[in-house]
Amino acid sequence: MVLAGSYPLFKRLMNKKSVQILLAAILAAYMGLVRRTTRWSFEGVENLTPLQTSGRGFIACAWHSRFLMTTAGWSKMAQKPHVLISKSRDGNLVAYTSKFLRLGVIRGSRRSKLGENNKRGAGALREMVQTLKNGDVIFMTPDGPRGPRMRMGEGPLRLAKLSGAPVLAYGLSTSNKVLFKSWDRFMLPLPFGRGKIVWAGPVFVSPDADNTEIEAQRQHLENLLNTATQAADISVGNTPILPAEIPVKTKI
Repeated sequence: MVLAGSYPLFKRLMNKKSVQILLAAILAAYMGLVRRTTRWSFEGVENLTPLQTSGRGFIACAWHSRFLMTTAGWSKMAQKPHVLISKSRDGNLVAYTSKFLRLGVIRGSRRSKLGENNKRGAGALREMVQTLKNGDVIFMTPDGPRGPRMRMGEGPLRLAKLSGAPVLAYGLSTSNKVLFKSWDRFMLPLPFGRGKIVWAGPVFVSPDADNTEIEAQRQHLENLLNTATQAADISVGNTPILPAEIPVKTKI
């Protein structure tokens, strides 16, 4: 009864800009603490370095569950990372956190998928394409914000087709963590652990790619990101998290 009665108050507090900014400052500081105190090791750096040193724009993808670790892979880059964030209350918190971390922020549609024929997502899509053409990075969690877990959406591939930018996948894990029983099996990294980052790709999409080719590249990128994430888990002694099962459609 206490929790039920308190929920409306909690919801009102979370809608306040001042509360969101305070929580964002705390979260950004915590992410910085984890990044600095974790003993990171890297694999597949040869996939990242040419893109970093080229100064060209590219798309970086990690799974939603590993969001709090993602900035550990963004050091020493000529490009500035920009984060695609939904227009929602939770999105506001992530947007403020990103700004404290000195990342660029692009706000997408709250409910609609980004696409060439989607009016509500078209503005964000144009902004992302221009950001890539300016030589910066777009970061995406292609199974967010609601899943299914570790299943790739078409967004990064469609963006790659329109912009000509490559897509790079990276898996992250840390030995010192709390693992939640959420839809994405969210991993809360704790300070002073061993961390692993595995880079895979890049994946290129032809500007003439049809839906069949995009689907093939989507599956390829999903496999790369899952393999990288599971390799990172194993490297630090974690049991690998598996993708959500996709229901098999039966014909009647």
